[in-house]
Amino acid sequence: MKRWIIVAALALAACGQEAQQRETSEAQPVVAQPNYDVRIGPTGAAGISTAVAMNVAAVRAATPNYVVAEVDDQIEGNPFKAITLTARNEEVFRILPTADRAHVHAIVTRSAQARSPAGETVGQSKFAVAPPEEVTFCNAEFVDGAPGFACSTATDGTFWRVYRLPEGAAAAETFEEIEPDLLHDATLAEMRWIAPRV
Repeated sequence: MKRWIIVAALALAACGQEAQQRETSEAQPVVAQPNYDVRIGPTGAAGISTAVAMNVAAVRAATPNYVVAEVDDQIEGNPFKAITLTARNEEVFRILPTADRAHVHAIVTRSAQARSPAGETVGQSKFAVAPPEEVTFCNAEFVDGAPGFACSTATDGTFWRVYRLPEGAAAAETFEEIEPDLLHDATLAEMRWIAPRV
């Protein structure tokens, strides 16, 4: 009889634990990792790490699980065709062509889904947290018409972090002219990977 009581008590305790675990899981659902590559860094972006032809078929083969589409784009009034990689109804990466339009030149992101090797995200990470050895070369530049700057390891760096200065900051002709306090609070606005040349 004692055995039956102990077994019944253990069974009831186990049921209670299962119910409690179920309630906890429902209250705090586990967020699944995306099944598409959101990484961008010195060695590649979106799973692309080598030279790729600038066409939808080649990009689709290199970036499984993304919705791949060709779109109209322009730089300084010069139109061209870009390719977008979309997931969860958001453009995660935009692929830009070489001057001859034959191959991928660069892959850029302005999506908070993308992650640098240091875990940085666009719109949230500050220049102050960038790995110092990866931002040794910087140039002043405009970001969507606002003052900012871009940094990499050298003039020919393969991975660039682009920052927007805090609102109200004056434009500077060179990176060295930007006030240190403004640099510290600059926000990551874009990440770029430059593809290998063919």
